[in-house]
Formats: sequence, structure tokens, C-alpha cells
Amino acid sequence: MNAIDQDHRAPVLSVRGLVKRFGSVTALEGIDLDINENEVLGIVGDNGAGKSTFLALLTGYHHPDSGEFRYRGHPVRITSPARTRRALGIEMVYQDLAMAPDLSVWENLFLGEEIKRFGILSSRRAMRARAGEVLAQMNTKIRPEWQLGQLSGGERQLVAIARGLLFDRDIILLDEPTAAISVAKADDVLNTIGDLHKRGKTVVLISHRLEDVLAVCTRIAVFVTGRVAQVLDNRDLTIADLIHAMFGGAADRQRAQWERRQQPGTR
Repeated sequence: MNAIDQDHRAPVLSVRGLVKRFGSVTALEGIDLDINENEVLGIVGDNGAGKSTFLALLTGYHHPDSGEFRYRGHPVRITSPARTRRALGIEMVYQDLAMAPDLSVWENLFLGEEIKRFGILSSRRAMRARAGEVLAQMNTKIRPEWQLGQLSGGERQLVAIARGLLFDRDIILLDEPTAAISVAKADDVLNTIGDLHKRGKTVVLISHRLEDVLAVCTRIAVFVTGRVAQVLDNRDLTIADLIHAMFGGAADRQRAQWERRQQPGTR
């Protein structure tokens, strides 16, 4: 898959001066970043750079110590994941996939947001049918009645992403969606990200797999020790360019350690 062409659009979500501390540790220090309408924004950086904390603030799972959010140019307060999903259209796909393996695919898709305006039986039929429609739109062979626990890691990622389509979220946040799955399933996830972009969705992707970031992202924000070091347009970028942005030319030892951690079997 080739990198998606970048269109320069107005920010759908902006943060300014974002600071987050956990006790004496400063996880984020003065983050300024725009997330543009209908882009795939990659976020890269070493472990502890603040990437996942940043997404946790965007969802309301954590709250900043200072800073502001703007949604389509207007100041907003992000107070909880539930409000963020419903009021701002932001769906988070977590790295640890917080889903229920004993339930079916369709039950997981509607978990916490079940249809209740019909009778119980009619509601179940309506939810199962709607889940089937969304899965078919994603060109996946996953069936809504299958038990989630029987699916592979890559298939579970696709189910988690399907929630964003099911409820028509505008912004999909993905934290390491290809970290623990096979190359073939990772390609399915990347193709789905490309489809989300074509549907007009905005996607924010955290990944240590730099080749995945280069394959699908329009811009790439480089986080270094809780700050945004650079934001790069993905035009002719290479893995070497991203590694240099993350560690700089003088940090050879750190860079070598990071590269070793990315080898198969070392994650």
C-alpha cells in the first residue's frame, strides 16, 4: 500500500499547551498539535515518549493538568470517554482491546450502546443485522454471530475498528493496532485504515512499526520525551528519516537499542 496523498484541511481537533503529570513525572509537556479533517496522522516515538498518554487525554480517560482543546475551532472540555464518543465523535481502539471474549461479535460492537427502542428480541435482531452490514462494508469475512474469543488478534482489531463505523464516529484513535498480529492480518488492518480515510474519517495511529506508519499516514508527529519534536508530511519519508527524527544523529546507542526491540520475537 502506498502512502495516502495529503490534503491540507482545517483542523477537526487541536490541542494547545497540553501538560500531563503523574506525580513527579511529567508525561506530556506543552503539546501543541492539530489533527486535520480526513487525514491519517501517525504518532511515533520511543517508549515513554507520551504517545498513549496523549490519546488518553483526547478520549477523556485522563485529564490534563493544563492546556486546551478545540473542536472544529471551538473550545471544548473533554471530560469522559462516553461524552467524547457521543458529543465529539471520537472512538478509541485500545492497545489491550477492552472487549468481552465470551460474547458474540455483534454483542461486542454494541456493548454499552445497545438498541433499546424495540422489544428485546427485535433489538437483538436489529443489532445483529446492523453489525453484519458494517462488517460487510469492511470487506471482512467475520460474521456477527461468531464468538469474539474464537477470533485471531487481527480479526479482533477489525471488530474494534468496526465500532467506529457502526456509530459513524468522525475520529478513530488507534493505539498499536498491528503490534501483536501476523503480517497478513496487519495488512488487513492497514487496508481498513485506508478505507476509513476514503470514507472521510480522521484517523490517529500510534505504532512502533514504522513501515506501517509510512504506508498509510499523511502526516507523522514525532514525540520525544513528552513533546512534539517534529510534524512531518509523509512525502518520500523513509524509516531512517523517522529514526533520525526520534533520536537525532548523536543518539546512536538509544537508536540501536530501539531497532533491536523492533526485531521479530523481541516485542
